[in-house]
Amino acid sequence: MTKLNGGYLTLKTDAVKATEYSNAHTSALDRPMTGAHLEALNWIQKTRWRVNRNVLAVALGLKERGWAVEGWPSAEEIPVPVWQGPGEMDRTTDEGKAFLREREEVHYQNARNAGMRKKLWDMLGMAEELATFPAIWFPHYADFRGRFYPRPQDLHTQGDSLVKGLLEFSEPQALGGNGQYWTYVNAANYYGEDKLPLDDRARWTADHMMGILAAAEDPFGEGFEFWSKADSPWEFLAACYELKRLRDWLAVGNLPEDFQSTLVCRYDATCSGIQHLAALMKDEVSALQVNVVSQGPGIRADIYTKVKDAVVKLVNLDRVDSRFREAAELWVDRVVRGTVKRAVMTTPYGVSERGILNQIINDGFADHVEKGKARYAAAEYLTQKIVSALDESIDAPRRAMAYFREVAKFLDKKDLPLVWDTPSGFTAKQAYYKTNQKQVRTLHGDVLMRFEMPEAGFAPGKQVLGAAPNVVHSFDAAHLALVAVAMKREGVRDLAFVHDSFGCHAGNSDLLLRVTKEQFVAIYNRDTLEEWRQSVIKHSGCPDIPEVPPLGSLDVTKVLESEFFFS
Repeated sequence: MTKLNGGYLTLKTDAVKATEYSNAHTSALDRPMTGAHLEALNWIQKTRWRVNRNVLAVALGLKERGWAVEGWPSAEEIPVPVWQGPGEMDRTTDEGKAFLREREEVHYQNARNAGMRKKLWDMLGMAEELATFPAIWFPHYADFRGRFYPRPQDLHTQGDSLVKGLLEFSEPQALGGNGQYWTYVNAANYYGEDKLPLDDRARWTADHMMGILAAAEDPFGEGFEFWSKADSPWEFLAACYELKRLRDWLAVGNLPEDFQSTLVCRYDATCSGIQHLAALMKDEVSALQVNVVSQGPGIRADIYTKVKDAVVKLVNLDRVDSRFREAAELWVDRVVRGTVKRAVMTTPYGVSERGILNQIINDGFADHVEKGKARYAAAEYLTQKIVSALDESIDAPRRAMAYFREVAKFLDKKDLPLVWDTPSGFTAKQAYYKTNQKQVRTLHGDVLMRFEMPEAGFAPGKQVLGAAPNVVHSFDAAHLALVAVAMKREGVRDLAFVHDSFGCHAGNSDLLLRVTKEQFVAIYNRDTLEEWRQSVIKHSGCPDIPEVPPLGSLDVTKVLESEFFFS
């Protein structure tokens, strides 16, 4: 068999899929997925899901009422502006150009909202249909880095807060000895209190139980204001319903450990990309910043705050005596944790300086500066400060990324793709060949077909630019796969994975968190970067692949004691 067929009875789908830029990448290999990676793919597809009817009823109720929560498209169109100036509008004047830009933006937002409403209503309709089934399953596939994705669109296990809130485990499981604690922790996480120590999160839920019960009992009335303001409102609402059931169970004298829970409890990595790069480089400095190594009991490292503080320091230095004083003044008291978060998160995945600049503008952090060249210049200044802060804060991970680019460039010059093995039995191939497209006329209209042209060589620059993010993605995918297989060995079937977020029943939380650390150690408690290099040598036939950069002295087994590695 040359292809691995997917999880449908009649529809045959490839287990490894590549759609990026029409390049085949890994899917061109004969059997790229073996061992633990293939076992993991099969195992995560066995999780039994069902639609949470309580959450669905609230979503449909909001639709009927025309209400909205964070992330919902507006139910009403934005009024299209009408020219108010004297005489007819002259599109050649500054005022006319500004008016046309404003009107164009309104048309864009209205069209975008209409599309989002259509997608949302379709998804809710699908949820209504599936709510009649006692269990549903989601076939998955791997992309060319080995990352797992559900095959269905719209309603699936890796969606936004609403989609996740709409899905729960089909088969209940007893909370056991510590499940009530983890249910409380997750309720706080979903509300947005995930920066607190774990015990404080559980305490937060206990302290806000009245509001939680009100949300479950009266989600459109007294409880609406509370649950709808959560960071992840729909997952929090699902937790409210679960806690209401638990409270009713306890009220009649039952034991908490016997409560049958269906809530998905999720635990997120602390900037997963940097965690993996820190371990690859054996760098304790960056490992401390992303909770691979604990900073002490109850202390949760926050790399986003660290980078923010470094940026603020650089801005303040420029205010004292610098040719950048005017630019620095624009950012006084305006740089917050959220300003730098996306830049830090996306750095391990190869975000460029231009990408960071666009993040600052698109996320609205530069809205206090006049739109146009001035705003662009302000964002450009802050981008440079963020890059400098990143160089200072995560030097070793950035050197690892530079090494991956160096290897890709070395192979690119020889017209060779970048192919490597991961610790879970996945072989990844990065081959950004040049592509072409052709318009094909059919009975149903014209179709634009895209196809790669290996004979034309690689697209300029793409092999180098893609190397670091693709390698990092392959390692977090390997970690996920090994965790899934280890949980299988423990007899745990119901799991919820979203790349760097691992979920399970509340009663399995202690086990999942322990296994997550153990499998991280299994990957990195050796010279993993050199092993990666050797696999590249094997696949390329080039023994002179550049040597790995100098490594640090991190003892990766310290992660076993880290409270906030995933939390």
